[in-house]
Amino acid sequence: MTAIAFTQFKKKLGEIIERVHDNEEAITVTRADGKNVVIISESEWESRNDTAYLLNSPENAKRLMSAKKQVEVEIERRRKQAA
Repeated sequence: MTAIAFTQFKKKLGEIIERVHDNEEAITVTRADGKNVVIISESEWESRNDTAYLLNSPENAKRLMSAKKQVEVEIERRRKQAA
């Protein structure tokens, strides 16, 4: 994650917003008082909120992790087959 000082952020606001949006890049804006913030795109924000919601239920989180593991195993199996 890239970090930028607040003074630079103010000077380059438009450029930074384009970078965050176009590259799906999170940027930390640092402040002298330590009250830093992170700028992310709307789609990234929605994705993180959706993930947090889905993982909020322990049972659902367990199912999702199991499915993820199954996908990883299948990817590895296909990778070995192709080699």
